[in-house]
Formats: sequence, structure tokens, C-alpha cells
Amino acid sequence: MKLLTKNMVLGYLFLAILIILSVIIAFWLLVPNFLEKPKFKLVISDGPIQVRNYDTMISAQISAKGKRYDGLRAGFIPLARYIGAKDRDGAKISMTAPVMQQMDVKSKSWAISFFMPSKYTLNQLPKAENNNIVVSKIAPKQMAVISFNGVANKDLLGQKLFELKEWIESSAFVISGNPEPVYAYYNDPSTPGIFRKNEIMLLVRQKN
Repeated sequence: MKLLTKNMVLGYLFLAILIILSVIIAFWLLVPNFLEKPKFKLVISDGPIQVRNYDTMISAQISAKGKRYDGLRAGFIPLARYIGAKDRDGAKISMTAPVMQQMDVKSKSWAISFFMPSKYTLNQLPKAENNNIVVSKIAPKQMAVISFNGVANKDLLGQKLFELKEWIESSAFVISGNPEPVYAYYNDPSTPGIFRKNEIMLLVRQKN
């Protein structure tokens, strides 16, 4: 039997590392694709920007104080416990994407929300033991959306929000209703920035 040389061992080790890395990267890229997302009809697509008509949906929402990332984390944990049946009786609810975050100017807090799987009606969803979680029906809406990858830090979000507003100003649409942007995150925090998908959404209507 031929003994493995040092170069052969290193070659096999390198190949094994490549396979492991490929599996991890595939996991980061593919998992969000298997999560249910809110249904919408595409109105316009222009590069990274789209205008979408969203159907009625049901969301579980909680308010959280703090800076953007701190508020997101503080709101995510109780919502994850709700869908995971950690704080209530009944079956687990499937995870969906994205996790959404919007500033409530009046209360100076963040509204963090999970969209609920479409197989449920409002009456079929379990009551949250956490009284701060509100499960409610969201009316149809038209949103201008910019999609981008990267770590959603203050600078990147500010840049993309500016780009989205510039596009709206030169389009046949205007910002309508609540002017605060909705930040949408599709990946968990362990995903490297280059593989993270994010969106910023603004409520719009067609110009008169």
C-alpha cells in the first residue's frame, strides 16, 4: 500500500476545507430562499429598485427602544420565542423572511415585525403570552423597494435610502402616508456581509 506523501495529505486537507466552505456558503445563500416571503405583484423594476403591490398579510409585531441594531435585537428575541412556541402552548410557526423594522416617531421606538405564513388566518394564530406582541392584519399597500447586499450599518442604509428617494422623485410615484422607511433583513447575523440581502421600503402612490 502506497503511503500518502505530505503534499497529498495537504491536498486532501485543502479539498476538505473547500467542500466544507462550499456547504456553509450554500447554506447562507439557499436557506432564505426556502422561507416564505410576503406575496406581491411587481409594478415596475428598474435595476435594484422595484415598485410592488403587496397583498393583505398578517404580522406579529413588538415595539423596542434603543438604537437601530439594539432595537432590532430586542424585538427579534421575543418574536422568535413566539413563533418557536417557547412562551406559549401550541405548535411552532414556520419562520418567514424578512424581519422588518420601522421607526415609530410618536413613541420614539422601533416596530419590529415578522410576517406570518399565508396558511394562517388571524383567528388561527395562537395568542401570544407576551402582551407586548400584537398579531394583526396589514392592509394591502404599494411600496417602492431598493434591494442590496452587505452589513446593514448606518452608512449603507443612509446611502441606499438616499438612492431610493432620488429614484422616487424622478418617477411617477410620490411618498405617501407614513414617510418612515421599513428596513427588511433576510439573513441571520452570522451570515457574512457579502451574502446578506437587505431591502429598504417606502410607502408610495402614483402622482395625480
